[in-house]
Amino acid sequence: MSNNTENSNYYEILSVPPRASHDEIEDAYHDLARKLHPDVTGNDEALTEIYMTVNEAYHVLSNPDDREKYDEFIGVDKKSDKLPDTKPETAQGKTKAADMKLLDAKLIRSTRQAEKLCGKGNYWEATRLLEKYLNTHPDNPRLRKVLATAAVGMNRFHDAVNHLKIVCKVEYHDPENYVILGRIYMQADQLVLAERSMREALSWNSEHEEAKRMIKEIRELKEAEGSVFARVKQKISHVLRREEE
Repeated sequence: MSNNTENSNYYEILSVPPRASHDEIEDAYHDLARKLHPDVTGNDEALTEIYMTVNEAYHVLSNPDDREKYDEFIGVDKKSDKLPDTKPETAQGKTKAADMKLLDAKLIRSTRQAEKLCGKGNYWEATRLLEKYLNTHPDNPRLRKVLATAAVGMNRFHDAVNHLKIVCKVEYHDPENYVILGRIYMQADQLVLAERSMREALSWNSEHEEAKRMIKEIRELKEAEGSVFARVKQKISHVLRREEE
């Protein structure tokens, strides 16, 4: 695997040649996934990002149609194992710019389609439709928001949080992004982080009604959790006293 995944193509990320068979891609992916899975790396942030990129590469290269489109996009020489030139000439650069505009238009259409899929509960299909754009549009807020919605629908809260964190970095001035992130934390039972996100939203708009309402709700949940803990502790104390008697 390439050390710099940000500037690597999917073949370099998986350390396979452009003419690699499906089985070779499958084996390379599983080998990397075993080493980079968050459960193995202890949720190391940098390694988790690489793990997500490996997943992106696999999802595209393991699908024949997506792989064919990707090969065409990056200019893979299918008659050899030659990878595209990383330093294109001026004419090639103009071609790439035109390709990017076309890809931008495709992304807009795909995000609209993915939003409709999420509305119907087809979260896996929406994710599969959009993940291929992460390599070319990693900081696109709308792309990340739709992927976060799909991730929440699949109870993949860690992925959803990672998507929204990027949105918050790009659109750091929009309090609504922090509110969305806070909601995800709440669904994941991370009340401390949820409250922190809501307070960040209020730092940009002190009158944000949703953020204020959510903070109140979070406090009530914390108090309820504290009451339950206190009751459990009290019951344990009673049992211990009885045993001592």
